[in-house]
Amino acid sequence: MALGLLDLSLVTARLIELLFDARDNGPIIQPDPFTLEISGKPPDRLPKGENCQLGLYLFHVVPDRFQRNAPVTGPSVPPLPAQPLSLDLYYLLTACSPEGLFDQEQRAMSMALRCFYENPVVQIKDAANNELARVCLTMEVESADELGRLWQAAATSLRVSAVYKVSVVFLQAPAPPAPAKDVLDFTLSVHPVAPGDAPFVAGTVATVRYLAPGHAPGDLSRFDLFPARVAAEQSFFLYGSGFDTNDGKSIYLLTPAGAEEDVTAWRNAARSTAGRHALTVPAADTHAAGVYQLRVGNNKPLADPLARRSAATPFSLAPLVDATSGPLLPAPAPGNPFVVTGGGFSPGQAEVELDTVSLRPRTAAGNPVAGEFRVVDAATIQFVPPGGLPAGQYAVRVRVNDVESLPAKWVNLP
Repeated sequence: MALGLLDLSLVTARLIELLFDARDNGPIIQPDPFTLEISGKPPDRLPKGENCQLGLYLFHVVPDRFQRNAPVTGPSVPPLPAQPLSLDLYYLLTACSPEGLFDQEQRAMSMALRCFYENPVVQIKDAANNELARVCLTMEVESADELGRLWQAAATSLRVSAVYKVSVVFLQAPAPPAPAKDVLDFTLSVHPVAPGDAPFVAGTVATVRYLAPGHAPGDLSRFDLFPARVAAEQSFFLYGSGFDTNDGKSIYLLTPAGAEEDVTAWRNAARSTAGRHALTVPAADTHAAGVYQLRVGNNKPLADPLARRSAATPFSLAPLVDATSGPLLPAPAPGNPFVVTGGGFSPGQAEVELDTVSLRPRTAAGNPVAGEFRVVDAATIQFVPPGGLPAGQYAVRVRVNDVESLPAKWVNLP
């Protein structure tokens, strides 16, 4: 059986049913009977005829604060979010009678108050008299000011009234999906290469070597990058296994857009083994800076049914900052900007920093001013340090498409 109710009107109908029973069989109305109509209408919709009216209107619904995150107890309880919605229902009980018959109005309220007091726990049943839920019925403490605002919102004359809370009402959650059907048949395809010989890529590694300011030309600093980050004319390694098989000799680059390109020409056969491809990015490479992926396979195109590919592993292509003239940028003539040369400086995508100080891109024509940089072309950047920087040495960092250049240039600021 599903947990919770599907229809909140079942709660209202059950409460009205209790009021009908108290009217027809209770000790308050029967000794001196009068016509009392009972409904679930709001106060402004109760008829203004000759008969006394008793209304029980559901005017507010809130999630129950104590049950909203608690699992419902019981067998085969589904996990969240398939739990039923726990709610508290607020009803406005009010009576109105024809003008001058206040006694009928107050007798009707007395009957309703006694009825609800005697039924603190209410059973909700379906048409077949099966119990669907049990809820608690309690009178809420409301001040005269709070009830006054409520009646003001109802846009009708103030009447004797009380607010009742029904909790906790569980509203049915969507039924969980049906379990998957049993597998009746399946197809098994076999690759002709033995599992132990299938190519596998583990990752990319680049060893970065650079000359830091103040060091002798042969005294290079170095560190390794996993995954690799390289620029044009720089080398790195693709590690894995099975690279000496037909399915591991071809190397493929996946662009950020998902296109595949054959870059087997990047491979240095003399330095490659069955578990390592030595790769060098060509000097004339035209790929924009960014994050790419590499995988291996056979030499058949993807459209060929016999094409084989391994999983992919990432590496980054960085903009190139030329370090051939030494690590320090020469100081420009007064009034002129510093000049950085290299490659891959995409206009509109480049960022320049001096250590952690970001420079603004030049948006107007002409040379940059203090705190700005300008991408002259794909191989040249001009910049002017911002005023007020403390004297010292600052690393020049160029970033394109969120990939930063490797250490190459510094500036000395007086």
